[in-house]
Amino acid sequence: MKKLIEVFFIVLAFIVANAFVYLFWWAFTDSGNYIWEPVSTFRLITVEHACAKIFWINYTTWSIVVNLFLIAFLSYHYYTGFSLSLALLIVAVYFASNYTFASQLAQSYLAIFENQAVSAIFLTEPIKRGGDDVGSLLIATIRDTSYARREAAIKALGEIQYEPAAEHLGRILLNENEPQKIRGLSYLALKSIDNNMSKKYLLLFSQLLLTNDKERAAIKKLEKDNEY
Repeated sequence: MKKLIEVFFIVLAFIVANAFVYLFWWAFTDSGNYIWEPVSTFRLITVEHACAKIFWINYTTWSIVVNLFLIAFLSYHYYTGFSLSLALLIVAVYFASNYTFASQLAQSYLAIFENQAVSAIFLTEPIKRGGDDVGSLLIATIRDTSYARREAAIKALGEIQYEPAAEHLGRILLNENEPQKIRGLSYLALKSIDNNMSKKYLLLFSQLLLTNDKERAAIKKLEKDNEY
């Protein structure tokens, strides 16, 4: 009887753990998180497809990790060596998954960023969730002056502190043909990145501010409205 109870709780632990992983990633990647108002069918399908891809990649990875962890935990007292081997396998699975699917996840988060329909304050959330892998994709977008979400892309690069973007942001900052708000957001992003390259461009820009009262006032307003 005692053995049956132990088996019951072990099976229950696996069921609960797997259900939690499924529900967590289902809620975290639900397309409703990014579509708050009616959009075109194309945009809706694009976001749903991207969310589904993110879900299956993360759900598969974490279900494997969780199940291996439970097996390792339950067998540690009886088979220590086997349990430690599983621990190493868990680490290998996690990093292998990150390496293998990094590009697909980044493309999916970028697709959500470009097609979502949320309030302005939440526009950069997909980029923050995607991290540096999405940051590398944004480099090309911030160069394109016709890019619909250029302002949000520049802001997002600062929020994730993506250092390779510093030079590109610096060029935008010093380009007087760029719109003032774009330059201001580039300035804030460079301050957030805070590496040697960003400091170089901020120093050059500070010299311009000394002689331009209008631009200095605009920068102060942006700093107040867009704190990182």
